[in-house]
Amino acid sequence: MEQTPKANRVHIGFFGRCNAGKSTLINMLTDQPVSLVSDVAGTTTDPVSKSMEILPLGPVVITDTAGIDDTTELGALRMEKTEEVVKKINLAVYVLRTDEEPTSDDMHWLGLLKQNNVPVALFVNEINTENKEKVEINTENKEKVELNTADKEKHESNTSAYIKSHKGLSDLATVIGSADFTSHEKRIELLDLLGGLTPLDVEGEQTLLQGLVEEGDAIILVCPIDSAAPKGRLILPQVQTIREILDYKGLALVCQTEELPSMINSLTHPPKMVICDSQAFDRVDELTPHTIPLTSFSILMARFKGKLQDLVAGVNAIKNLKPGSKVLISEGCTHRRQCDDIGTVKIPNLLKKQGHTDLQLEFTSGGAFPKDVSQYDLIIHCGACMLTRREVLRRIECAVVQGTPIVNYGVLIAALHGILERAISPFIDEIKG
Repeated sequence: MEQTPKANRVHIGFFGRCNAGKSTLINMLTDQPVSLVSDVAGTTTDPVSKSMEILPLGPVVITDTAGIDDTTELGALRMEKTEEVVKKINLAVYVLRTDEEPTSDDMHWLGLLKQNNVPVALFVNEINTENKEKVEINTENKEKVELNTADKEKHESNTSAYIKSHKGLSDLATVIGSADFTSHEKRIELLDLLGGLTPLDVEGEQTLLQGLVEEGDAIILVCPIDSAAPKGRLILPQVQTIREILDYKGLALVCQTEELPSMINSLTHPPKMVICDSQAFDRVDELTPHTIPLTSFSILMARFKGKLQDLVAGVNAIKNLKPGSKVLISEGCTHRRQCDDIGTVKIPNLLKKQGHTDLQLEFTSGGAFPKDVSQYDLIIHCGACMLTRREVLRRIECAVVQGTPIVNYGVLIAALHGILERAISPFIDEIKG
């Protein structure tokens, strides 16, 4: 589970006002000191993410955000960061406390989460102000004197009354729970509530090779090892594809480009499919008999993470590019750029080779993606193996809503080499549907 890529984990954001108990709740749910806890309001200043496993959800990334009522000089910038988190997460936990009334800020952020269709677990921090004097610390044995049963029942009754007295909360939350966040007594109860939610836009049961591979099928994977390839390992889409072929009890056959003919000829029966790195599309197309289906890792990712139909539709904008056209090339990760980097070097050179010269190229990487993409004539996006499906769908929707064509690397390269029809043929029914 610890090796599960961040992009394949459920992302959970924790929200609430300063000192509501977000960090304390995270530490309680995870049963480890993940977040810094202090009585000083505003201890968490920027979103802090950590990968871990939380049963019954499995591998997750939890993000602790700054208090939504941050009034410091940097408060506005921090709220922008928190808004970005809202657009990327699959689940949200919103924190209130029983000794403070919900504010307009609380209702605004709960409404924003609902507007973005994010399932929300509203967890109320039970602050027992009346019984604080009854909870004492024995300085000799360090044991905490617990509240008696009557105090606990009264406490739970107060929490129930708190929720009922603010009816709007029930409309904005998917589930509601409460606990003393400094105690582990209700830890399992809160985890069960959280685990019962259906995360938004996760891969779920969908797979990279869904409907393409059956038991016994031989799949050839063409993985060029050039200067841009990471030393001593394969890239994530290649590894994920190999693993899925094994899961389907198929045969994963791996080679470099020029070894492809030998690999094909060594087989008694033709392979079910050839999958290659998009950068090798033209050569692999030449070497692969047209009776054998061919596609790329990037196109598989486009189908797995986003909407292949929209990315294929964006191809029509390529022929309309002219000198001065603005093109955004966006990478989902922040790997070190090589001299022959695909995004900043190979794709621009390929566009020039196809006659698209003097373009105004802009580049983004990692979590950066403009809110306003209407200024661009085309967006060229990577395969997005390091982004969540939620984030990829958001970026595609952002482009479609603003009327900006978007393609991904694999779709673009196949189109520029004149082999797009072949590269998407395994998915043609899905695209037309």
